[in-house]
Amino acid sequence: MKILEILTEGGNVFAGKTMGIKREDIKPTLDAYFAELKQIFPKKAAIFNETNFVALGSVGKKDVSGDIDLGVSATDLLDKEMSDASIASWGVDPKAVAQEFEALKKRARTSTPEQLRMKAFLKLLTLYINGHAPSLYCDEKKVTDGNIFGLFPQINAQGEKLGAGVQIDWMIGDLNWLKFSYHSAAYPKESNVKGLHRTQLMLAAFQVAHLSFNHVNGVKDKETGEVLARDPDMALKILGDRLGFKITQSDAEDYYKLHKLFKMKMRPADYDTMVNIYLKILDSTRADIPDDLQDEWRARQDKLGLTGKFLPDNSALKVHQ
Repeated sequence: MKILEILTEGGNVFAGKTMGIKREDIKPTLDAYFAELKQIFPKKAAIFNETNFVALGSVGKKDVSGDIDLGVSATDLLDKEMSDASIASWGVDPKAVAQEFEALKKRARTSTPEQLRMKAFLKLLTLYINGHAPSLYCDEKKVTDGNIFGLFPQINAQGEKLGAGVQIDWMIGDLNWLKFSYHSAAYPKESNVKGLHRTQLMLAAFQVAHLSFNHVNGVKDKETGEVLARDPDMALKILGDRLGFKITQSDAEDYYKLHKLFKMKMRPADYDTMVNIYLKILDSTRADIPDDLQDEWRARQDKLGLTGKFLPDNSALKVHQ
C-alpha cells in the first residue's frame, strides 16, 4: 500500500508514522529510496546517490538516528538560471512553476525572486512525487526554498520493509555550508548531547553578535539583512571578530568544545545573554538540556519562564517542572 494512503488521517502527516532507524538499516533504506527516485525521475537518475545526496548531522554516527537529513547542491537540481528546460527535466510543468511563483510573490516580504522560484519549483516537485512515487510521500505544506520533508518505509539489508517509516529530508543549498551548518560530532553513549545542541548553541552565539545564522542560506547581519557569509571559515571569522576571539571549524564541530570555548573567552555579559537565549531555544525543542548546562537551567528556570514541556521522559530535569 502506498504510504500516502496510510497517512491521510488528519493532523501532522508524519505523527506516529516514524520511528528511529538503526544504523544498519540506513544504507538499505537509502538504496531503496534512491532507486524509487530514479524510477520516477529517469532524466535525473545520475544524481540519486550518496555522493550527491550527502547524509548530514548525526546520521549513521549513532546506533539509532531519529531521521535522515540529506544535503544536496541547488545546482544539482536546477541550473543557475533555474530555466524552464531544467525544470522540465524533472517532469514538472514550467508554466505551473511560474504560476506558483506569482502566487508566492504576492505574499512574500523578504524572500528574493530566486528563493521564491526555487520554493515554487520544490512545491510542484513534491506534488509530482506524491502523484507518482509508490512509497515516498512528501509534506506539501511545509516546503521551503531550501527544504523538502519526506516519509519513506524503513528497509533492512534483506530488502524487507520493517513496518515503520523514517523521515528523509532534503536540505538544499551550498553543500560546503550545509555540511558545516548541520555538522554533528560523535558523542559518547552516556552523553545526552545531540547534533542539534551544537547547532542551536551556535545560533545563540550568532544572535549575541547581532547576526542571523541560517542552516541553508548562511549568515546575515540582523540589522541590514545583508548576507555576510556562506563560507564556514568566513562565518566563524565574522562571529569571532564580533565576540572578540578566534573560532575555528575544529572548535565549532563539537558541542562540548564550543561551549567550553565560549565560557572561557566570551565577555561575561555576552556569555550570560547567550545562555539565556540558548535555554529558551531548547525549551521549545524536543530535546534534553545538555548535561553541563542543567544547573544553569535550574537556576534560570523561573527567571526565563522555562517550562520543560518538551523534555524527554528520562531527563534529570523532569523533577523540576
